[in-house]
Amino acid sequence: MESFVVLKVNNQIITNVDIDDEYRYLITLSPGLQEVEQKKVMNLAKESIIREKIKINELVKHFDLDVENKFIDRIITNFYKKLGMQSKTEFKNYLNKNNLKYEDIKKKISIEAAWNDLIYKKFSKRIEIDEEGIKKKINKIISETEEQNVYKLSEILFTSENYDDLQKKYKVIKNSIIEIGFNNTANIHSISDSAKLGGNVGWINESQLNETIINEIKGLNINEYTKPITIPGGFLIVKLENKKKEKNNINFDEEFNKLISRETNSQLKQFSEIYFKKVKKNSVIDEK
Repeated sequence: MESFVVLKVNNQIITNVDIDDEYRYLITLSPGLQEVEQKKVMNLAKESIIREKIKINELVKHFDLDVENKFIDRIITNFYKKLGMQSKTEFKNYLNKNNLKYEDIKKKISIEAAWNDLIYKKFSKRIEIDEEGIKKKINKIISETEEQNVYKLSEILFTSENYDDLQKKYKVIKNSIIEIGFNNTANIHSISDSAKLGGNVGWINESQLNETIINEIKGLNINEYTKPITIPGGFLIVKLENKKKEKNNINFDEEFNKLISRETNSQLKQFSEIYFKKVKKNSVIDEK
């Protein structure tokens, strides 16, 4: 393929080959995108790589990206397990079949890991968690229930400037879900980290969800989704993929740590999106 410059982000060149590679990366993570109009997915690939370049431009101010993250093997393991794979060899073979190089994907994962480190470094002291409230919630579940609901969920997270903008975006998302399905719509419209995996969140214990989300999904049938739920930093649409009941064998300390971690990550994601918007606003994007 002949290579030519498509655009520049803060003087970082993005070629047609880069966008084509990103396209293959996205459909490898979410094969359902192959059923979506190619033009839409190519545009998604372009936006995805612009986002990556903006992050790199900011990261080099704080880190040496040539130094390997000491947790990278663990991060990659978590990454391929979310794709349903059990070993690095299986992951590498999967990438090879899709004409992707393991080292290139490792680099992309490292960039996201570095970005998360930066967000933690900048905002960890601003995280506020109601530890007493979490303790009361766990104790209530332990004392009052012998089993609990477990939900398999997918999500679409988006932001809105005002009520009219919210209604407009929600209409676009609903129409997209009808046209190409929830998971492909998450790829295209969600700003959550789960977007590249089709919005897949996985199995979540009821005890790990806040009351607002629990109340919304309790009334859903399998494959139905909620209306936009207001959360700090945006609006969340949740799809119920499946559900089951499990015996309540909650270990207080383990559950407490899980809930603290989940709430911490939730707030960091909010800070991440706010900070990214600020960095993007100060970036120069020059389309050819």
